[in-house]
Amino acid sequence: MNNKAKEKTYKNLPWYKYPWVWFMLSLPASAVVAGLYTVYIAHQNAPQVISKQNKFQVEQD
Repeated sequence: MNNKAKEKTYKNLPWYKYPWVWFMLSLPASAVVAGLYTVYIAHQNAPQVISKQNKFQVEQD
């Protein structure tokens, strides 16, 4: 390998110019987004609170 090829391979780029950095950051970021979406779904589809006491007793008319 000649020196020009080595220089091109090992450029001194800023960290945000490397695609693997963005790939590795996207994995935890997607988990955070999925978690927030799960909380949103759970909040929107919350079960109704049963306020009646003794709900398992048979009512006598």
